[in-house]
Amino acid sequence: MKKHLLSGALVGGVFGIVTAWIAMSDAVTAGGVVALAGIVDGIMAGLGIGWLIGINVAEGSVAEMEEAGA
Repeated sequence: MKKHLLSGALVGGVFGIVTAWIAMSDAVTAGGVVALAGIVDGIMAGLGIGWLIGINVAEGSVAEMEEAGA
C-alpha cells in the first residue's frame, strides 16, 4: 500500500513541477511583481494538477491490487 501511495506522490510531483515551470517560465524573465505573481500562480497550478494526478495514480494502483487479490 505504501509503495502505491509513494508512486502516486512521485508521479504527481513530476507533473506538478513540470506544470509549475511551464506556468511561470514566461513571467520569470519579466521580473518584479509580475515574476512573483507568475511564480505563485505556477506553484498553485502545479500543486493542483499534481495532487489530482497523484491521487488518481495511487487509487488506480490500489484498485488493481485489490482486483488481483480477489
